[in-house]
Amino acid sequence: MTGLPLKPFYFLRHGETDWNLEHRAMGSQDIPLNNLGISQALNAAELLKNEPITTIVSSPLRRARKTADIIAQHIKTPVIEFTELQEACWGEKEGQLKGNGLWINDWRDGEDIKGAEKYSDFSSRIKRGIEKSLAHKGPVLIVSHGGVYWALQEILGLPIIDLGNAEPIFHQPPTRPTHPWVIYPLSEERNLYDYE
Repeated sequence: MTGLPLKPFYFLRHGETDWNLEHRAMGSQDIPLNNLGISQALNAAELLKNEPITTIVSSPLRRARKTADIIAQHIKTPVIEFTELQEACWGEKEGQLKGNGLWINDWRDGEDIKGAEKYSDFSSRIKRGIEKSLAHKGPVLIVSHGGVYWALQEILGLPIIDLGNAEPIFHQPPTRPTHPWVIYPLSEERNLYDYE
């Protein structure tokens, strides 16, 4: 078992930034949303406005916080920031083009990158951030980052997939100890997140 509270919650990666568009490694760099990212956040707000969300928690980085603020305006819920939900620091890789991205897999497998946070430390930080988030009145919406979602999927024992920008995902806890967490996209266009 994961050790996470068995509470339903929502997760949303921030909207698009110019660095997403350019396939640059953002990591801990505080890059703002671009115009498409703002539009994506508005679309996510439409998908989420009728969900029973009582608390929104966010990474403090601008791209996540702006996404959270746009949603909060639609569902009239304040945003709480947790630094634990920030994206990983990728050291010397930040600002560089990702290329084939194999270095990310190596980093997740424990390889060091100069100036970067170790993946094991990052994963522990994310677990603390999710636990803090789920201690609030739920269902909680967590607005964060793609790398954070890798760690979260690993913590929940789910296959690791890359989450698109501003695609809200609902997480249903297991009904029995031997059952897995099940996740559902709120968008009808995607169904690859249903692992049941």
